[in-house]
Amino acid sequence: MKNSALAWIGHPLTVIAVVVLLLNDHLLKPLWPGLVTGKLSDVAGLIVAPPLLNLLIRRPCASILLTGAAFTLVKTTAVGAALASQAWTLVWGPSRVLADPVDLIALPALYVAWWIWKHPDVRAVRLARAVIVVPVTVLAVAATGQVEIYKPHSAYAVDVIDDVIVVATRGGLSPGPSVGAGLASADAGNSWSGWDGPVPAVPRMSACVPGRPDRCYRIVPTRLKVEESRNGRWVTAWEISPRDQDRLARAHAPEHPEHAEVVASLGIAVGKLSGGYVVVVANGADGIALRDASGAWRRLGWAEKGFDSSNAVSLTAPGRYPDSVPAVALLAALAAGLVTLGCGVRRSDFAKAALALWVGVWAFHSGMNTPILFNPFAVLLAAVLVPAGATVMIMSAVRGGTRLRVWAVGTVTAAVVHYAIMTPFYVWSAGGLEYYASAVGLSITLGLATISMGVLAVIKLRGPRRDVS
Repeated sequence: MKNSALAWIGHPLTVIAVVVLLLNDHLLKPLWPGLVTGKLSDVAGLIVAPPLLNLLIRRPCASILLTGAAFTLVKTTAVGAALASQAWTLVWGPSRVLADPVDLIALPALYVAWWIWKHPDVRAVRLARAVIVVPVTVLAVAATGQVEIYKPHSAYAVDVIDDVIVVATRGGLSPGPSVGAGLASADAGNSWSGWDGPVPAVPRMSACVPGRPDRCYRIVPTRLKVEESRNGRWVTAWEISPRDQDRLARAHAPEHPEHAEVVASLGIAVGKLSGGYVVVVANGADGIALRDASGAWRRLGWAEKGFDSSNAVSLTAPGRYPDSVPAVALLAALAAGLVTLGCGVRRSDFAKAALALWVGVWAFHSGMNTPILFNPFAVLLAAVLVPAGATVMIMSAVRGGTRLRVWAVGTVTAAVVHYAIMTPFYVWSAGGLEYYASAVGLSITLGLATISMGVLAVIKLRGPRRDVS
């Protein structure tokens, strides 16, 4: 078929896969990291990559086979993962691709790519569509490989060796988590230094005071909580409430969720020191908790060298939501305004131009927020799509005789949607909502409700559709 390469990459199903790839990697993964969002990128990427590769080699079957072979090599061998990491680093800044054979379950997505090639959409040959789809596809495929190599610090095990507190830590600037590093304190946690001796490899869930089998301590899994045995019963010795633990987890959340370390008690140790005994608890990303000889508990946060109580995140500080939330709110508000306007204008050229404008704004934001100074490909794409999309939108609206009040409703909808999305996070940060997940759910609900009201309002103002030549 003539222009079959453009027809393949411009096919509606391919375009949908590109949109899914962008939304999943830049919205869904940060909000709901896990198995589903992780594998969704692989599936969408395997649908998008063959038609993109076909633009270069003009061999559809070979493009599909090469994509599958490359994906298998990267996911099953260290060499393939290393080569992919180097490729993404050259394009997108410092990156790391992990080998994971489980990801091969996404390979059947190549059949979808083959089916799309065998069932071309004649309308997709239009050069205008290809001009938009190709650069966006390149950015989507490149962006999905971006992975920061910095790992947050985490205390995962503790011990008391010859009156010295030893904390096993991991994290830092390395290709992977640096398991096995140790920090030590010989003065009950007041000062710290590096530890060259052996560190505890496996965290202990419970420990007893030396010489006193009747006085033991244990951690509660998934909680920042320690219990002690007293008169044959376990009672709470120290804890952080689930609400405050949730806020601490957000305070320690890294930029990329896949690198997050847990904020929970992972290991415990008890040892005798001068004047009594000490209890030390490894609390993951939050540092450690320490009971001194007087029986007082305190949290010690990460310091430049070891741990310090002054560095522990305050439980009364405002909750910290991810830096990406305001950007997502702005992009969602822009999309809401454009959708509302599109329902008022009701012209296909307006809808396409609005999509181009939104993609351009997204590309500019992504291009200016990279590990390097900026991404020239994304900024160039934005420089083309934003003015072109805005110009075509205005011309289309004028030709359609769009009323001023339609523009007013679209603008108001965008503003209200932005604040509807952000308000739950403001309330959570101030302590009005207990859990971050509640803020996320309420934000999505309010955002959808607001845009729905905007669309209904503009449709009512616009009235029945009039044929416009």
